[in-house]
Amino acid sequence: MNPDRTMEVPHRVGMLVYPDAQLLDIAGPLEVFARTARWLQARRCLAVPAYSVELVAASAGPVATSSGIAVVARHGFETEEAFDTLLVTGGIGYASACRDAALMAWVARHAARVPRLGSICTGALVLAAAGVLDGRAATTHWDYLDLLAAQAPGCRVDREAIYVRSGHVYTSAGVTAGIDLALGLVEQDWGRAVAVAVARELVVYRRRTAAQAQVSRFLEAERRGDRFGELQLWILDHLGGDLSVERLAQVVAMSVRNFSRQFRARMGETPAAFVLRLRVEEACRRLEEGGASLKDIARQCGFADEQALRRAFRRQLGVLPQAYRRHTTAA
Repeated sequence: MNPDRTMEVPHRVGMLVYPDAQLLDIAGPLEVFARTARWLQARRCLAVPAYSVELVAASAGPVATSSGIAVVARHGFETEEAFDTLLVTGGIGYASACRDAALMAWVARHAARVPRLGSICTGALVLAAAGVLDGRAATTHWDYLDLLAAQAPGCRVDREAIYVRSGHVYTSAGVTAGIDLALGLVEQDWGRAVAVAVARELVVYRRRTAAQAQVSRFLEAERRGDRFGELQLWILDHLGGDLSVERLAQVVAMSVRNFSRQFRARMGETPAAFVLRLRVEEACRRLEEGGASLKDIARQCGFADEQALRRAFRRQLGVLPQAYRRHTTAA
């Protein structure tokens, strides 16, 4: 990838929509591409927009979404348009879409020839119904993971990641994860610095990477009244403070030994490893925002000093904080 390249024609991004699709699944990812095109024209002076975005449906014209707002498809199935990236929306209409023979045939046909194919939320179930996910890894909204596994037994379902790449096929988790996927594709096309700059313009709190876990794990724990779910949220609010095993055990009113054993059994890692990971993630966010010194970031994120921050970055990410900042703020 050459982030300084010029464009002769826009990269065509198509989004397949159907009745009762979810509006945010459509608008969120497409706005990422549209905003990137505007940002590159303004900052890199591109004569040709980097991306064009278009909707395709069974027939050209308005398509009602589940919110009651209609979107307008430019293309119908009768047109044989060549997209560079083709995305399939999610929404409660996915079940009807999976029973639509014409839609299934269109997806299967284009999946074989489009350079980059992706799905948002339950759009993964549409890809599965079309046979696209056989032999591939994929994900979807956390509430539909079991259904995806049942409907596509040949698919390796990733229950943690917010989006998954398997060859030229990309699947994302629920709703706003489609924005993360689109930002990931922008990063693939134009580099991380551009993706971070666009995320800032969209006021995305944190541009999550593909491997980052779905937030639903936290929300589900809180909904059940799970003390470890509540503890995770407490940790996020106290990253700069004392997060020793003794302090965490005190917060949940458990003995240190029992707390350590149960935490590892439920979370799959030690309390210390979990805290370190969250502190590094928060430090990454602050470095991407720019401005603050390494000393301040280390203090705010709970590291003893700058050297401790550097050691954590080297161990977790394989780079030093200064190099991470240069790479993500070079736009």
